[in-house]
Amino acid sequence: MTAMIHPWPDHGLHPVEPRPALFRGLSRAQMRHIRRAVATEPYRAGETLPRSGLDAPFVGLVLSGALREDRELPKGGSHLLALTFPGEAFAPQGCDRAKGTLTAIGDTEVLTCDHTTFEELAIAIPRLRLNLLHLVQDQLAQAQYWQLLLGRKTASERIASMLRCFHQRQGQPGEIHLPVSRAELGQLTGLTLETVSRQMRALEKAGLIAMPQPTRIRIRDVDALTNLAGDVPARRAA
Repeated sequence: MTAMIHPWPDHGLHPVEPRPALFRGLSRAQMRHIRRAVATEPYRAGETLPRSGLDAPFVGLVLSGALREDRELPKGGSHLLALTFPGEAFAPQGCDRAKGTLTAIGDTEVLTCDHTTFEELAIAIPRLRLNLLHLVQDQLAQAQYWQLLLGRKTASERIASMLRCFHQRQGQPGEIHLPVSRAELGQLTGLTLETVSRQMRALEKAGLIAMPQPTRIRIRDVDALTNLAGDVPARRAA
């Protein structure tokens, strides 16, 4: 399973996971102050997060599980736009402006903070606002990277880039968790289901990956996958 990256790490005898970027550089006292102010919300598989109105948070952070962002299509149906993994932040208002929907994939826990509370925290902890600015800048860079992936890369390069990116975002575990179908991976990469499946089988045959389960991918040769992708992906894309 993907390790949960929790913003309230246990500083006892157990190893501490890297702190999410939103809380990078903050002291224990500052983290305690944040913990008293924010909320954590559990969502069951398929439940949708509020993205507008009074219940919509200003900023959120996935603690465990995962979120998917889908956009409704004019002629019906939906299109998968993005995945958010543990330790990654999201902005429901941005999803609202893009006419998207945030949905829990499996049992998911998120940390949420409304705009007023965040402003009060940012006054007390200026580094928090700087961290959020860096996250926004990262997201812009990530969007540019994904456009490059879709516009200039071959099918094999797209799949290699996607797998390398998700592997990096999930902390480079032994196995990455991709809780979506091959058709939905095709939506992320601009490829058909058949092309995604064919490229995945080719990577497995070449020894770069293994697929013990349909939603779990073991990266066997990170360097070869990175070379096939043609570059080193941004820290967070799709």
